[in-house]
Amino acid sequence: MVEQLAPNAMTTFEATAERLGFDPDTADLALRNNITRMINAASQWIETITGRKFGKAEYTERYAGPGAQELVLRQYPIRSVGYVRDTIDGIDIQPDSYDFTSTGEIGVLYRDEGWPFRGYVGGLAYDYTASRRYLEVRYTAGYILPKDATPDQPSDLPADLMGIVWAIAEQEYSIIQNGAQGLSAFSISDVSWTFDKEPRDSWLETLGRYTRW
Repeated sequence: MVEQLAPNAMTTFEATAERLGFDPDTADLALRNNITRMINAASQWIETITGRKFGKAEYTERYAGPGAQELVLRQYPIRSVGYVRDTIDGIDIQPDSYDFTSTGEIGVLYRDEGWPFRGYVGGLAYDYTASRRYLEVRYTAGYILPKDATPDQPSDLPADLMGIVWAIAEQEYSIIQNGAQGLSAFSISDVSWTFDKEPRDSWLETLGRYTRW
């Protein structure tokens, strides 16, 4: 059975095989499957650590009005907006009243007149007790992943993210090849081995730049 790249895979089998020093055209089934599994696992780990999706996709989500000019969407970069709908009034907000050309890279819809806050009131003073998610947003966000790229639409996934996937694959492949699961350091005579199974600080530092805190 041939393993398939997951929908969120952040690199290709061919690129990873070359990085590991193999000819992708002559790799046997076992090697092909192992490399594919490494890509899938590393890509999922990156999304878990950052708490976001990176592949281009369409989303329909509900948001509370922040009472400010910036509406922060969950996924980014924003590529297009289908509509922003006021579900209480049942109308679509005019597209020319908001913009993401300068803030879409961080997932923000900017509106000069702001996104009014609406909520539920209670108590004797009729204070707000909870916000109301009355804004429905349909939008497309994310990067074109390498496996989805075409000549007309090349991949725009940041290279440092792909680099982390390759580095994880190299680390895992080295461990498998040397049969040293869990080995962190070993030396005898003038020969030594060191395999680091923990995420490297440089990986986590890079992923921190793609995480919304």
